[in-house]
Amino acid sequence: MWNRKLSDVRQNGASREGRATYFRRRWEALPTWFRYWMLLGMWWLLVGLAGSPTGSKVWNPGKPYHDSLIVLFLLPALWLAWKWRGVMFRGLARVPEGPLLAAFFGWAIVTVGWARNGNLGDDVVVVLYAALFVAIWASLVAGQPRRFHQVLYWAGVGLSLAALVGMAAFPLRDGVWQAQDRLMAFGTLNNPNLAAFAFGAAISWMTQLSVRDKRLRVLQWISIVALLGFVLLTLSRSAWLALIVSQGVIMLGATRRHLRRRAAVMLVVAAVIIALGGWQYMEERGMSYRPQILAQAMGLFLQHPILGLGMGSRYTIHVGDQEWEHSHNVFSHLAIVLGLPGLLLWVALWLVVGWRAWRYRHVALGRALLAMWVYASVAWQFDAPQMLRRPDVEWLLGWLPLAMSIGLAWRIRDDGAPAAATDGRKPAKVSLVVLTYNWPAALGKVLESITAQKRLPDEVIVADDGSGEETRALVARMAANFPVPLRHVWQEDLGFRAARSRNRGMAASRGDYVILIDGDMVLHPQFVADHLALAEPGYFLQGGRFKTHPRETERLLAGGKPRFAPWADADFHVFDGIKRLYAFHSLPLARWKSRARSGGRVMSCNTSFWREDLLRINGFDERMEGYGAEDRELAARMGNAGVTRRQLKWAALAMHLDHASRAQPDVDDMSLPNNRLYRATVEQRITRCEQGIDRHLAEFAGTGAS
Repeated sequence: MWNRKLSDVRQNGASREGRATYFRRRWEALPTWFRYWMLLGMWWLLVGLAGSPTGSKVWNPGKPYHDSLIVLFLLPALWLAWKWRGVMFRGLARVPEGPLLAAFFGWAIVTVGWARNGNLGDDVVVVLYAALFVAIWASLVAGQPRRFHQVLYWAGVGLSLAALVGMAAFPLRDGVWQAQDRLMAFGTLNNPNLAAFAFGAAISWMTQLSVRDKRLRVLQWISIVALLGFVLLTLSRSAWLALIVSQGVIMLGATRRHLRRRAAVMLVVAAVIIALGGWQYMEERGMSYRPQILAQAMGLFLQHPILGLGMGSRYTIHVGDQEWEHSHNVFSHLAIVLGLPGLLLWVALWLVVGWRAWRYRHVALGRALLAMWVYASVAWQFDAPQMLRRPDVEWLLGWLPLAMSIGLAWRIRDDGAPAAATDGRKPAKVSLVVLTYNWPAALGKVLESITAQKRLPDEVIVADDGSGEETRALVARMAANFPVPLRHVWQEDLGFRAARSRNRGMAASRGDYVILIDGDMVLHPQFVADHLALAEPGYFLQGGRFKTHPRETERLLAGGKPRFAPWADADFHVFDGIKRLYAFHSLPLARWKSRARSGGRVMSCNTSFWREDLLRINGFDERMEGYGAEDRELAARMGNAGVTRRQLKWAALAMHLDHASRAQPDVDDMSLPNNRLYRATVEQRITRCEQGIDRHLAEFAGTGAS
């Protein structure tokens, strides 16, 4: 009985703790040498295309490349997939990509039965290879996103080195492409279009990766410039167009201003190039037989519209004296080979990837996925259509984005909390902790807004970082007639110690759910109710705030009523305030928005947590003294522990009373001690701090807090 239950726990543990947590632990548990061997194989799969000898055709990778992948990637990936098979199957079943991918691969194998040139054994190997690639890369995205980020980064650097070598050697080489002044690289990329497609894909992800180290950031942009220069000199119009469209989408869809500016600069450069001769060149090249190729592809499709020719079938398209073995379009090629069912399944799968890329564009890997998805969608209209074969350039355009999509789904949507927090319950008792320091006028206004709540908290705790007698007297006076218990938890004034003060307030709390606010936040009447309505095990909530103008602050402190509306007298343009669009209350919109994204700025002035999650990570790190980063660091440990952040818009509204800021000029300056601690938490995946809330639990045990 015991053994059976223990086995069940081991098999089902990932469903309780979340795929992201499961895969993080599994990747970390691998021997160091094996993990780096696996990462090397993944890197080589992307970069080896540019350096390995080709096969019988210049655009097919040769035997050395595929043999090296067997050792570096295929065999270790098979071992990992077998060890993790249960979790991977269940994880794929829980995201829409999984069933669609299974149906697509299943139909492809079925079509081998009537294929002209198909070989069942070879085609099954191709399908299993692609499925293995998707599953293993998705597990890395979910469990080790920083490692995946590094693989993409160094793959981009490796491909840029291949681009520089290709440019340097071009004058010394001889062939048909030199005669046309079209640059190409080496290996499989010894073809202008394929080289442009591969390097363009690298540009798409490299421009979206966030790199903190200044030296690596310089190398990043040197690589991007090298890749851009190479793609330009290939004279591949399809790659040009794909890059322009992808950067246009990023400019329109990016959630951060500097990313939009970066995309706009690249589009301006493209416009200048087109004006200086690019458009004339495109007109001179004409349509390159694309209308005729499409017409013949449609004819081939209509000969076998339902069943297709079968996976692995070969066909030819003739236009004048030109002959091709594919249709130069991934969708028409799949229609010809796999028929209408295969085409529809792939279109549905690809649309899901695009939807997820747009939905998660607020994170770096989501933006990279969006740029790659748009780039591939455009590039596929002109070339690189053969997805169903062993690793090749097409894998960078198709299978890699698909793996990223599934990995992001596992990480963001399926990153559950531990077993104790997955029972679907709602908070039974809520504690509201108010941080204050020597501004009793503001604190009085905040406490007044708490008494006006439609759903009162079960208790209010004023966590005081060393205020004087006036604040103590205010709390004592208001506690006498306060509608719920109001307690004052004070500590000596030894400088800015917000982390310790909040820990003491949370240690004194009795609720199973804790809402944190600052003592200068005037609350909307539905503030507490909103936090409770949107609370869900496995998540913590992050709200925003209005940044009131000084005259509005003066009006409020003089007894005026707060105005929660887009026309409120507030600054809606500051980086740490909410936008005017979100300045009205709508719980249905807030519920939808909270599930659509987890980004935004971390601010402890409007957050809420399950108390057991706070205890598990040991609250705020009390080593962090002085202004800044203690909230980001706690949020990072929450994420490392498998608790996902949800951003609140249109709900839990609050007005921030204006005062002089104590923020550093550059809040991201990594020379600051608190930022160094935050960075260590992120890089080392720390989940529990050593100096935290547990130092105060015994002191407040008599109050009923555990």
